[in-house]
Amino acid sequence: MQLNKFAATLAAVGLAVPGLAMATNGMLMEGYGPVATGMGGAAMAYDNGTAAMANNPATLGLMAEGSRIDVMLGFVGPDVKTSMGIGKSKADAFYMPAFGYAKKMGKLTYGAGIYGQGGMGTEYASGDMAQVSVGRVIFPLAYAVNDRFNIGGSVDIV
Repeated sequence: MQLNKFAATLAAVGLAVPGLAMATNGMLMEGYGPVATGMGGAAMAYDNGTAAMANNPATLGLMAEGSRIDVMLGFVGPDVKTSMGIGKSKADAFYMPAFGYAKKMGKLTYGAGIYGQGGMGTEYASGDMAQVSVGRVIFPLAYAVNDRFNIGGSVDIV
């Protein structure tokens, strides 16, 4: 019984601690593209458009025969403030554009994409700012081995 109480306490602390951090991860987004982001990042085994280049290139093999172009715009809007005398940051809007093209010919699918990976910034009390943006250029290739098995990979320049 004592072990069960200890395990329950550890589980409760483990669930509560991440919420106390009040942190963001502006460099690794929870999903790429509106479909995957709307599902909390779930994008590993279904056709989610050209965002598959960043999520899982093998799923490009699930798209219909022909070409596809997607244009997307991501946004991170942190509300950063501190009680340490520094104040509130005005850096509260970071936009991440994305473009993807894919073409499926028979069992082979290939394409190219440019994605805003993420970013973050800091504003100092002096008014100076430091910002970083990270982007990706991706060249994916997917092959449908059969109706139930695709393989894929990409050259990813960050």
